[in-house]
Order: sequence, then C-alpha cells, then structure tokens
Amino acid sequence: MIQTLKGLVLRENLAYDNAKYINILTAERGRLSVRVRGSTKARSYLTAPTQLFSYSEFVLYEGNGRFALNDANLIENYFFLCRDYTILTLGTYVLNAVEYITNEDQPDSGILRLALNTLWALSHKPDINPRLIKGTFELRLAALAGFAPNLVGCSGCAKPVGGERMYLSVMEGCLLCQSCMEKKQRNIYVENDIRVDELRHAQIILPLAPATILAMQYAIYAEMNRLYSFTLADELLPEFANAAEVYLENHIEHRFPVLDMLEF
Repeated sequence: MIQTLKGLVLRENLAYDNAKYINILTAERGRLSVRVRGSTKARSYLTAPTQLFSYSEFVLYEGNGRFALNDANLIENYFFLCRDYTILTLGTYVLNAVEYITNEDQPDSGILRLALNTLWALSHKPDINPRLIKGTFELRLAALAGFAPNLVGCSGCAKPVGGERMYLSVMEGCLLCQSCMEKKQRNIYVENDIRVDELRHAQIILPLAPATILAMQYAIYAEMNRLYSFTLADELLPEFANAAEVYLENHIEHRFPVLDMLEF
C-alpha cells in the first residue's frame, strides 16, 4: 500500500548498501521506522529530506508491517539550529524526548506540532532565552503525555495563586501553600540538580514564585501558535527551567544524557 505522509525525522541509523533507517513522527500514524535506499550516495536528492531535523513529505510503501521510502520532498530543514552549540543541543533534546514519549503507529498530531513549533523557535527566535524554550517544551510535552499538573491553586485549601510563594509537589502534580505545607510536615527540596534515581521514592517539593507558576500555566494551556509568545524575568528563569525539567523527567522516569551537554 502506498501512502503520503508529512513527518519529522527524529533519528538516522546507517544500514548497508547505501541504505539507512529513519524514525519519523507523523500526525496520522505516530512514530514510524522507514527504510531508505540510496540516500547516502553522493548527490542523492533523498539526502536532504531524510536527514535529522528535516520535516518532509514522504511517499511510503507499507508491506508486512514495514515501511520503505518511495519518494520524499523537503518542507523545512531547520538549518539555523547549527548556528549555536546550545541551540543544536536543545534541538537534539527535543528529538530525543519526542521519540521517547511517542509510540509506533499511534496518531499524535499534538506532539508533532509541539516539536515543529519548538524547533522553529530555536531556529528563528534568537531573542528568546533558550531556557524559556526548553522549560516551555518540557511542560507542554508532559501535559500532552498525560501528566499535566494542577496549577490553579493550593490543592489543600484551594487558595489561588497570588502574592506568596507556593510549593509544587512534583509527583502529585499539584500546588501547596505555606500553611498546608506546614500541616503536612513535608520536606522541601530546593536543589537544582535532582536526579530521578536518587529521589524515586521521595516527595519532591519545589518552591515557586507566583510569576513562575503563571508562566508554567501559560506553557501548559496556551494556544500552540502562541506558545513562545511570553516572557519571564531573568531572575526567575532558573526556577522555571529547573521545575520543568524535574517535573518531566520524574513523571516519565527517564533522564536524557544530552541534557548533560548543555552549557547552562
């Protein structure tokens, strides 16, 4: 069966005889593994549309549960990711996280759109702090994967987000005010280097400023085409970025090695 799908190349694996396998994410069929012949030959027109970070239109042949590439046309290659080491590393992180979260042959238009919007922001919006992009991506990805936190107000007394700091209970996905924190007598972990394996069985509680919580709300609920259209004070960026990273990695129980390559 022949079908035409638009997809983002998440991974390349070289095979033999000028062939390779690529993992692509599509809206209609989710993540697919596709065999590509001849793309490693010099001057092959299939090289550009099947390389990492390429968003292309693929003509696929499906047989016996496997996919082979018949033709491909490049739509966007996000070339400007290469302008900066940090930006390229974050782009790689986006692909790794999306590949880890998605499933084969399960429609997932939301995560595909998130990945494309994030790569576009990294490529074309040098005025946006990379930490803001990273944290926003992580929170929205967690929400799309079914792990959205409840950030409306305190889960204990329904106190709304306002003038005082609140505490994010990472594994419970909810906020607590200072009074409810004291009643529950929970420990507060404020380190910026929390690892999943170290605290798998612990309560992870992160203190957050009201503005940080509002930024997290925006990252989770904003229209996708406006996702990166907000700002956050520089002094709150580390808090926002740390909360987003800790929240995602603890809910999916995985830390991506590429994060250790980031220079911030």
